[in-house]
Amino acid sequence: MEPKQSDFEAEYNSLKQDHNLPEFEAMAQDFDIEKLYEKETSFLAREIRRAINEKITAYISLFETLINPSSPPMFVFKILKNISPKEKESIQEFYKILSKTQIEIMKLDTVYSEESEVKFIKETFNIWQEVKTKIYTLFESFETNFKDDDISKGRSYFD
Repeated sequence: MEPKQSDFEAEYNSLKQDHNLPEFEAMAQDFDIEKLYEKETSFLAREIRRAINEKITAYISLFETLINPSSPPMFVFKILKNISPKEKESIQEFYKILSKTQIEIMKLDTVYSEESEVKFIKETFNIWQEVKTKIYTLFESFETNFKDDDISKGRSYFD
């Protein structure tokens, strides 16, 4: 018998009620937890934390590339060329915030505790609510700078 998303959502809502977690819809929007319904687990909080980890890791990787570009994709050079000192500072701050979260994730992977997992989920959700609009604004700036700086104006490696 294949698990249903409605069963998963009910299981989440039970965990939510027990631990005062954020709404399912908000967690699904920010961390794609709805995809977990296909996974069978006895440790739902851990799986939710792992879904959060996927997103945090992707952002850390991007910010790390922007802070210390070592053979990055070409678009990163384009972003770095037009980045302001304030944006650099923001990137470093986001990196610091998300790296602290990553350290907590590694600690939680060492010894399982539902209480610790739930505490992490709530805290990380709140942190994400604080930074996501700022990150979005930063990306909008990258997009604007990218559009404004025509790639064809410069010479490429092959010219």
